Amino acid sequence: MKPISASHRTIALLAVVAISSRGLSFSRGNLSDIGVLCFAFALAGLPLVLLLGEGWNGSSETKGGFSTWQVALPCAFVYVFATNAGRHLLVFSPADWRPTLRFITGGALVLALPALLLVSQRVRDRLSAHWQLALVTLPLVPALVMFLLVPVVSADPNIDVFVFETQAARSLLFGLNPYDVTFTNVYGGGDLYPNGIPDSYPYPPLSLLFATVGYALGDVRWALIGCHIAAAVMLYATARHRQVAATEAVAMAALFFYMPHAPFVNEQAWTDPSVALSLGLMSFLLARRQPQAALWAAGFGLALKQTMVVLVPLLWGLWRRLNRTQLAIIFAFSAATYGVFLLWDAPALWQDVVMFHTRTPFRPGAMTLSSYLVFFFHFSPLPAWMSLVGVVVGTATALYALRGGDAKSSPCDSRRVWRFYAGLAFVLFLTLVLSKHAFMNYFYMMQFSLVTALIWSRVADHEATI
Repeated sequence: MKPISASHRTIALLAVVAISSRGLSFSRGNLSDIGVLCFAFALAGLPLVLLLGEGWNGSSETKGGFSTWQVALPCAFVYVFATNAGRHLLVFSPADWRPTLRFITGGALVLALPALLLVSQRVRDRLSAHWQLALVTLPLVPALVMFLLVPVVSADPNIDVFVFETQAARSLLFGLNPYDVTFTNVYGGGDLYPNGIPDSYPYPPLSLLFATVGYALGDVRWALIGCHIAAAVMLYATARHRQVAATEAVAMAALFFYMPHAPFVNEQAWTDPSVALSLGLMSFLLARRQPQAALWAAGFGLALKQTMVVLVPLLWGLWRRLNRTQLAIIFAFSAATYGVFLLWDAPALWQDVVMFHTRTPFRPGAMTLSSYLVFFFHFSPLPAWMSLVGVVVGTATALYALRGGDAKSSPCDSRRVWRFYAGLAFVLFLTLVLSKHAFMNYFYMMQFSLVTALIWSRVADHEATI
């Protein structure tokens, strides 16, 4: 069967994913000259793709018997594995584990290299569908081992997030309010905390429940590792449900599954994999044309992370309007989970979940515009309100991109869904660049949104041929 041509829009999104992967592999969320260059290209390219929208639908050309997409996707697939090869992906891994980690990541790259054979249609014609699928699936096995080793290799990482998650889950199981306890100070000093001591649990109640499940399994990170794997499966299921070829679906989902430093995100116990799972589930439900169920999934994500409040206007743009029933669905999980702790101790919840984030200090080593200006030009950091400018400009751009199309078009329409996820990526990207600090978990969510937008753009390519 002749492969379906990819639009220029899809190829451009794949390029943005690959470029930002390069930035992540060098920066890990920290200030880096190569990271700055890569993210500058990605940040400029993403709104360009968004604003051109359906006006950039030309099919990729075939040169010398090779389809542009047929070459680009396997190359991007191998490239993402190469950016992980040989790196110390777990910061707090003991020295005697590092040769093993290098062997695992190097082995994943070696197993990924045969996927380059798929660039040739002649080779594809000679390989059965099962062999083609094996070429892109096999390198995922050592990558999966890497994730499963995280709690074993780095059993006690020296980061406050892991301590917060662990001690908060333990407190909840003993009947104590996690929003009203003081945590162990793993850093010794108090410069990172508004009150000079770690006396705030800065995550929403629903994320606390995920931590508690993981704690009951022996390590809070088991739940997050499960969420990360499940999120990648949801992206694969999205593509397959909309008739994208299995090899392509695996390759595109793998761009998120083994994104640079994804194991590091799990090692640090950042809660964002649970958010990725909720938005991945939303994507799958939209693929199944179940818009109301997709709203429940979006509401789940909103309750998991404060920054996901940006979903509300984007959902309004995707649905074109939200009635009272739909708004109730979106806020149901937040109302239920926040409500319990508001009744328990409202001031403590407010101080930890809201005020803590507004009072945290500027982080000079982060991959932000402020850090760049301070480090290279000795300027003062941007004012804190600049992050709100990022939210407003990013959201306005996404809503402008979502405005077009048939007024009766469904929120499950692939031509609208790719804009939704690309818009979410741009909002997150622009906001974190203009923020006072940015950690790897913020880039993790941006990269997830980019890959999801890529998958839906490819779905739109397929459906345009029907």
